[in-house]
Amino acid sequence: MVDLGNITVGPLDLQVLVGPFSLNEGDDTLWVNITQISPQQQWNYSFGLLWWESVDGRQLGTQKVYGTQLGEIFRFGVGRAPLERDGSIYFAPRAYNRRWISIENPPLWTLNFAAESGVTSGGGALTAVSNSLVRSTDGTGLQLVQVDFS
Repeated sequence: MVDLGNITVGPLDLQVLVGPFSLNEGDDTLWVNITQISPQQQWNYSFGLLWWESVDGRQLGTQKVYGTQLGEIFRFGVGRAPLERDGSIYFAPRAYNRRWISIENPPLWTLNFAAESGVTSGGGALTAVSNSLVRSTDGTGLQLVQVDFS
């Protein structure tokens, strides 16, 4: 994984650029590892929204992120490669605990980010077959018709 460095956010931060990140040719998935650097105890004040954005928007989706000191990997992808491979990763803290907003000298939340792109392999090609019994037009009886949709 490519280390993107640390960001530190407070309760008034709206959106923070984690860093630029380009997916490799043909890649359809982005994995981001997030590790909470500080504080050293469980973070109870907020969660964050994390996304990768190109000039075509957030084509890989958005994830809800909670901090953990052990780190956690988040997968972004919608089953197809984005139209544009160059973009940036963003993080937006969301304060669900009013105390984080209202206390004097609120604690800051420092997170480390690392990312990697790749291909999420599918389960192979899907095939579908429809079998139907239909009456023949010449009056000779029923006929089995099989249609392959693969």
